[in-house]
Amino acid sequence: MTEEKEVRATLSNHLEDRSIAQDINFRLSGELIGLGHNISQVRFTPTEDMCVDSRLIHSGFIFSAASHCALTALNKKNSLVIGADIKFLAPIELGHEVIFKAEALQDDTKKCEVKVEGFLLDIKVFYGMFYIAVFDKKIFKLRFDQ
Repeated sequence: MTEEKEVRATLSNHLEDRSIAQDINFRLSGELIGLGHNISQVRFTPTEDMCVDSRLIHSGFIFSAASHCALTALNKKNSLVIGADIKFLAPIELGHEVIFKAEALQDDTKKCEVKVEGFLLDIKVFYGMFYIAVFDKKIFKLRFDQ
């Protein structure tokens, strides 16, 4: 079995199994299309509101979709991206659809590394290593009514 087929076999559409990003706006951060142990896939379809010049998509939206993919691959409550080393390998334009694929390289520590790659058709357009901290409980419990 090829590596791609093995990954597809371990992914599922049981998206209710995710522990994080349950309230995320898929329109802005991409739609979770596959979830497995330490892996996930997100489909990012840009909209006109994301254009910075002409048909060019602002890199912040691309980063957001990649970050969403990284967090769901790890799939742990109370986790937060604390850093990233990323490369935008090609511009994304309106009408392009990017598939992000993430793999958590370890999941048994409080600080985890997740590799994320983004593809337009079979062309790699994004590469990143995301650093995610996992906390024992909710990080911020701010009260603004006082």
